[in-house]
Amino acid sequence: MSFVALVETRAYSRATEVSDRVVSAILNLHPEKFRHLVELGRTKAEGYSGNEIIIIESMLKDKAGCEATLDYIFGRLDERDRERLLNSLSRRIDEHCLFFIRIDKQAAFLDDIVLAKGPDVISVQIHIRQYPRCRQESAIAMLEDRLRATGGDE
Repeated sequence: MSFVALVETRAYSRATEVSDRVVSAILNLHPEKFRHLVELGRTKAEGYSGNEIIIIESMLKDKAGCEATLDYIFGRLDERDRERLLNSLSRRIDEHCLFFIRIDKQAAFLDDIVLAKGPDVISVQIHIRQYPRCRQESAIAMLEDRLRATGGDE
């Protein structure tokens, strides 16, 4: 049986943004009771035009927290985004059972979860495991089942 082993995110805080707000947006992707378990890291970088960019990454390793985060994200998506995910699952999961989604960063800051349509995103990687070896087909089936089971807005 497939399960979620790790949830990683990455977002960029540009010079015109407050990095703590980007951190809030990232944390808003997790159920409140697991947010204290999210490990955060910041790396300074330089943009193309010389502006400072802060790369903010997070990692959640707690199995219960990871499982809850997947359901939380799926459950907060509206019907249209859930349908978009269902129709594109095979393109969003690689041969290593990494599931990729891009969440709108501004919406996440406002405590809404919306699939991104533009470049201002939080990149989410969800690591799916299965013993003895994760198979892409099994991971897709698990994601389909979970996506259908979570329903719409709470």
